[in-house]
Amino acid sequence: MIFTCKVCETRSIKTVCRESYEKGVVVARCDGCNNLHLIADRLGWFGEPGSIEDYLATRGEEVKKGSIDALNLTLEDIAGRKP
Repeated sequence: MIFTCKVCETRSIKTVCRESYEKGVVVARCDGCNNLHLIADRLGWFGEPGSIEDYLATRGEEVKKGSIDALNLTLEDIAGRKP
């Protein structure tokens, strides 16, 4: 996954286990400020069960998804620039 830290604006690339994302808890550490980001909490350890996709959907934001074999990312996706 690729994400931008809302604390320091660092763009990070992380690999996560699909099973953990779909059935467990995933926390990613920012490479810039070492802040921890909750990516998925299917067990409800940190509140209501869900994922970053659910949270962003409630804010009207879109998540771009794909598999490692078929990632159709643009330079803007990777760099974090808005078109």
